[in-house]
Amino acid sequence: MVKQEKSDWQLISRLWAHIVDRRRVVLTTLIFIPLGTLAELGQPLLLKYAIDDGITKNDLSILPLAASIFVGLVLTGFVSKTFGMYTLQKAGLKTIAGLRSTIFKHVMGQGQGFFDKRTTGSIMTRTINDVEAIYESLAWGAVGLIADALMIVGTFVVMLTLDWKLSLVSFALSPVIVLVVNLFRKRLRVFYTRIRKALSSLNGYFAEQIHGMQVVQMNGAQERALKDFRSQAHDYLDTYRKANWWDAGLYAIMDGMSALAVGIMLAYGAYAIGLEMTGVTLGLLVAFIDYLTKVFVPIRELSGRMAMIQRSAAALERVFGLLDTDTTTVDGPKRLRRGSGLISFKDVDFSYSPNGPQVLKKIQFEVKPGEVVAIVGATGSGKTTISKLLLRQYDGYAGEVCLDGIELRNLAKRDVRASIAVVQQDPFLFQGSVAENVKLWNPDVTLEAVRTAAEQAHAARFINGLPGAYDFQVSDRGGNLSAGQRQLVSIARAFALNAPVVILDEATSSVDSVTEQLIDGAIDRLFEDRTVLVIAHRLSTIAKADRILVLDKGEIVQSGSHQILAKQPGRYRHLVETGFSV
Repeated sequence: MVKQEKSDWQLISRLWAHIVDRRRVVLTTLIFIPLGTLAELGQPLLLKYAIDDGITKNDLSILPLAASIFVGLVLTGFVSKTFGMYTLQKAGLKTIAGLRSTIFKHVMGQGQGFFDKRTTGSIMTRTINDVEAIYESLAWGAVGLIADALMIVGTFVVMLTLDWKLSLVSFALSPVIVLVVNLFRKRLRVFYTRIRKALSSLNGYFAEQIHGMQVVQMNGAQERALKDFRSQAHDYLDTYRKANWWDAGLYAIMDGMSALAVGIMLAYGAYAIGLEMTGVTLGLLVAFIDYLTKVFVPIRELSGRMAMIQRSAAALERVFGLLDTDTTTVDGPKRLRRGSGLISFKDVDFSYSPNGPQVLKKIQFEVKPGEVVAIVGATGSGKTTISKLLLRQYDGYAGEVCLDGIELRNLAKRDVRASIAVVQQDPFLFQGSVAENVKLWNPDVTLEAVRTAAEQAHAARFINGLPGAYDFQVSDRGGNLSAGQRQLVSIARAFALNAPVVILDEATSSVDSVTEQLIDGAIDRLFEDRTVLVIAHRLSTIAKADRILVLDKGEIVQSGSHQILAKQPGRYRHLVETGFSV
């Protein structure tokens, strides 16, 4: 089914839901900007009065009064529009801040499938660059367009009131203007949508290369990365250049039509005055020239406003497209306090997409409280997928996944995740103190609990040796800690959470023998009195498990202890002989 392009009005109207809380500020804007427009509309009328009733009749006594009122109108227009635009920008900034928070909250609540289909750069572009484009339109485009529309409509009304025949002559080019603006609007919309996509791709590539810079440099791939970046940057530049051509073309056409309209009006005015037609005076012509000059300023600026609106429409379409994508795992109605840690999978089938291959097939097993079960298998056999389903990172599976006898889809997500601690294969550390990285900003975990967790994880010794100890500031992704230290911090997190269930995605990073002994000792202690599910890579850890599940192409093909399975011909013995290291 082809996706329908939403109209600019539909997109702007959706944005109103984020503006409505600032309606007082918006109302102030909608009062002062029209007031400034009325002040501008009165200025040509004063010129007509001063010329026709003063200068042409040699009555100069009215000029001081006319001049005073004219200056008053100029000041009123300036103050009104300035205050109106100030309040508008204030409302716009608050609206955009709220929209960014809405996007961040939405993204943080998504399931893992959401992030599988999107790059970090793409999400960042929509949250930062696209929202910035929306603010630009909100502050200068949309409301500016309304102010311009008021000026255009007001000018036409006054001109028609003064002399309808001269007005019709002045409006002769209106049909052409409408056709030109509509043509350019459609083309600009296409180009600005392409610009947003090109920028998203560029940001995504940049973020990927920065995150993988160590690999890029070690493999001498800087020239290749630079070449690819230049190619994507050129695509972005080329698309922007084409959009600028259309934008500049519209501006130039409007400027030319402005001069042509004044010329047509003057020719008709001179003809009318020559024939002494009723109502056409020198003051009227001056007023009409002033009105045409004023009305073509917003018409000429219409190109810039339209460019902003099209940038905003493209950005809004992408932002609301992101907000309309919902892969959240739904919260269940039941609550779960600290349970015993019983895990059961009953005939579970799962695939990552509706039309994709099945990753898990009829998975059925049970892990009793306090039992350690290792899951082994070749890459792609479904080991990690089992842990992701248990953590409710994905929904859409067939069968049942239960914790303490309750189906996960019937439980609140926060209770499920509070019941399961995860030790990751490649632990992620955040910028902040060591203590914050251990407790992960959980207000229920005290500093004393952090210290106890570090002791249990055999991490206290290296932490106390850091400058500031638990207040030591960890750099981005834990770059100022070694691989082994990061793993010990990750194990300390599991102790701090004190959950009845632990998922251990066993680390494979190369560490020195002393750190490896500390990690092994911490893992042994973590196994005590907990239900443990191990995504195992090393035979030394697998041998400690009470039971081993062997996966092959999404199915459990063997189950038993290491001693039993190692003696049987089959998949496990093959893995031991070829895939594991002691």
